[in-house]
Amino acid sequence: MYDASPIRLPAGLSNIFPGNRKNHSPACLKLSALYRLSVRSTEWIKISAQKPHDSKFLPDLNQLKGSLFLFDLGYFSHTFLHQLCEIGVWFVCRLKANSVPIITKVVKGVAKRHIGRPLDKNVNLRGMIVEVWAKLNLPGTKSLEVRLIGFRFPLTKEYRWYVTNMPSSMALAEWIYPIYRLRWQIELFFKSIKSMLYADQITSENENIVLATAYSSILASLIANSIIIEYAVVSAKIELKSVTAQRITFVFSQIAHDLAKCILKKDISPKNFINNLKTLLPLLVCPNRKRRPTSLEIVATFDSI
Repeated sequence: MYDASPIRLPAGLSNIFPGNRKNHSPACLKLSALYRLSVRSTEWIKISAQKPHDSKFLPDLNQLKGSLFLFDLGYFSHTFLHQLCEIGVWFVCRLKANSVPIITKVVKGVAKRHIGRPLDKNVNLRGMIVEVWAKLNLPGTKSLEVRLIGFRFPLTKEYRWYVTNMPSSMALAEWIYPIYRLRWQIELFFKSIKSMLYADQITSENENIVLATAYSSILASLIANSIIIEYAVVSAKIELKSVTAQRITFVFSQIAHDLAKCILKKDISPKNFINNLKTLLPLLVCPNRKRRPTSLEIVATFDSI
């Protein structure tokens, strides 16, 4: 999954790290990251000024071939979806409101007489889940056929549309929304490094100090994932589907001081540190999971269906 998050800086850095909002955030850097959920860690990170558009900072998409890629509306374009298909990347994302897909096949929730027509407000929808195939226009005369799934939300009584190139043999229509919700994990990653690792508390107007603080937070996150996941899975037998990036960082923040002392003392077998870590491992599991399963746990059940 891929996303970006802003980090506000002192106004004196506006020439180096210009922000999008002169009154609220005249200086702001942007942290862009490619987050791999299977290992709860980042694979690619880029720090830049906030002002350039998010789509200008993307990792090498070829490394995602065969993977499922989740991203938000900030990166949506018909051309980008076509590029992912050409590479061989599976994706799930939201459909932008100004897109005008042309229905090519009806699966459920739409009368077949609408085939060949735009999927807009003139199309009568029925049911909690609507599924169609449609083509998106590309530059020139080309088009891209994608699968669209609409979910009707009871509170608003409106449909929210999602786009994927995965056929139903790979993912049932009712799976698409829970799968897309997994994108929230990268938001938790950003939240954890900004709140618990203090990346959003930069007060210096020195560019080098700003970058050192940001990279230190990222490095701490990588160390936290490496150490804690190993002990969680091997020693405590905790399933990864119950663990989020935010809880990993929370546990790490409780033992970071002890780890720093071990490093300074060059202690390669820190028994006290390991014992303290083991006592904190139960905190990795969300206490609410007994009342309701997490998104990770919901998606994990799909393999058994």
